[in-house]
Amino acid sequence: MACTLFIKECLDHLTETERRLAAYLLDHSREVIHMSAKELSAQCGTSPAAVVRLSQKLGFKGFTALKLELAKESGQEEPDAFQSAIRDNDDMETIVRKAEQIHLRNTSLTYQMVNVSVLSQAVEEICAGRRIHLFGVGASGLLALDFLYKSSRIGIPAFYHSDAHTNLATASLLGPEDIVIAISYSGETLETVLAAKAAKERGSKIIAITQANRNTLARLADYPLYIPGEEREFRVGAMTSRTSGLLILDLLYLGIAKHDPDRTQENLRQTRELIRAFQRE
Repeated sequence: MACTLFIKECLDHLTETERRLAAYLLDHSREVIHMSAKELSAQCGTSPAAVVRLSQKLGFKGFTALKLELAKESGQEEPDAFQSAIRDNDDMETIVRKAEQIHLRNTSLTYQMVNVSVLSQAVEEICAGRRIHLFGVGASGLLALDFLYKSSRIGIPAFYHSDAHTNLATASLLGPEDIVIAISYSGETLETVLAAKAAKERGSKIIAITQANRNTLARLADYPLYIPGEEREFRVGAMTSRTSGLLILDLLYLGIAKHDPDRTQENLRQTRELIRAFQRE
């Protein structure tokens, strides 16, 4: 995951002291790599303990782990500001070019934000034989359906209901043998959050696909998988979040498929043959 990008995503959800530290981290990332927690806290008028707390709040074991991640990014260029929103006077050719830039930037940011360790753990949980239950409404529900289709082709037991009441009823009966994939760009979609909370209370593991801003769903998740918070212009709609969600779900799918490639290939062959037989009838 891109450390500086993650810090930017979390800024609005930090305390005043944490924002001061985070701002210094972003503005002086090269210098911070060579500082101790005491030295950084002195620059920001706070305490070394506050530096450690911020590091842990951002998902690192401590300040040293945060510095190591910053060091990996040292020398990389900062991404350009996102200014590709579509305007009323754009012609179709301009819209095509802008849409291309939106998707290229969003795809790059999504992959930068992937925490491979968390992704790998989520795949292992699924491959341990757990049943998958997908929760999401609206555009997030379309992502759930896409994953449901792909997983059915390789024999992975996955379930999704588009009706919110059915989802909540299902969540109330889940247990430790189940794993939930909850999808919500805002992380505050009531139906999705309630279902994830009910499942977690009953011992299910929660994979969340959401923004990296300490929202309710992210805090509930055992395995949070983050997507960029790029959608600030109404006209862009759910375009970038949908693409980001599909990319993350595809990575989950590929990780599951790789777990037993022979079984995956055989299942794909069998499902393809049956579909072709149906089409010939």
